[in-house]
Formats: sequence, C-alpha cells, structure tokens
Amino acid sequence: TSVFRPASYIEDAIDNLTLALVMAGILLALAIAAFLFQWRTLLVALFTIPLSLIAAGLVLDMLGETFNAISFAGLAVALAVVIDEAVAGAENVARRIRQHRDAGSDRPTGDIVREATSEIRSPLAYAGLISLIAIIPVAVLEGRPGAFFEPLALSYALAVVTAMVVALTVTPALSMLLFSRGAGRSESP
Repeated sequence: TSVFRPASYIEDAIDNLTLALVMAGILLALAIAAFLFQWRTLLVALFTIPLSLIAAGLVLDMLGETFNAISFAGLAVALAVVIDEAVAGAENVARRIRQHRDAGSDRPTGDIVREATSEIRSPLAYAGLISLIAIIPVAVLEGRPGAFFEPLALSYALAVVTAMVVALTVTPALSMLLFSRGAGRSESP
C-alpha cells in the first residue's frame, strides 16, 4: 500500500530536491573557491547568494504570489545574475586590498572597501538593468502565454533587484568586516 501512496511520492521528491540543493551548494562553493582562491571572498559570496534568493522569495510571498515551478524557474534563471553580483563585488574588494597591502599602503580598510565597491557598482548596475530589460518581452505577453510566464518574469526581476540591493549594502559591509580582520596575512584558503 505504500508504493502507490501519493504522499510517498511527494516526500521522495522533496528529499531528492533537498539532496540536489545541498550538492549544488557544495559544488558552487568548490567552484568559487577554485576560481578565487580566497576564503573571505568565498564566505561573502556564500552568504550573499542565498540572502538574495531568500529576500526575493520573501518579497514574492509578501506580494501574495504562490511558489510554483514557474516561480522557482525564474529564481533559477536569475541565479547567474545573483552569483555575479555576489562574487564581483567581493572579488574586487579582495583584489584592491591585496594591491594596497602589496604596495605597503597603510590606508584604512574601510576606505579601500568603499573605493572598490563604488568602482564596481556602476558596471554591475548597468548589467542588472540590461538583464531586467531583457525580460520585458516576456513580462508584456498577453493571453495564456502571458499568464503562464508572469510568475517567471516577476520572480526573475525580484531576484535581480534584491541581488543588486544586497550587493550595494550587505556585500560591502560583510567585506569590510571580514577583510579588516587580519587582511595583511595570507589570503589563500
């Protein structure tokens, strides 16, 4: 009787999804670590990526939208932009701090973080706006396709906007916190 029980199917699907998300998170952490070689940058990215997606999900919930496969697809599509927003700011801060430390500069870390954040914000803001403009044709569809893709476009747009907000607020604050503590020592993992 347990083989044909619909609840068993749902429980197995949730377990498989949980396992897939955990494995994807581990692979993401390994990929970021392999490319950046810095544990502080990795920590900033691993904190801000889920924060952006959770914030987008909370805004979707506050707007009264339901979480369905199309909403999750929009969040998944926006994941590339979210990762870029999270990694680019933290990596630029780490690079600037390394340059100042190698040059023997005794500039305060806060000034370096502000300067590095302000120089990367404009290109990332334009990239975010371009990615938002790219979904306008999907967002203005009418009829049955429009009703089908509306949650996708909304969740994508919210994920991109929240990633931009997190990149402007949380990433610099977390970078300043992490890089001001022992930033003169080795930055390798």
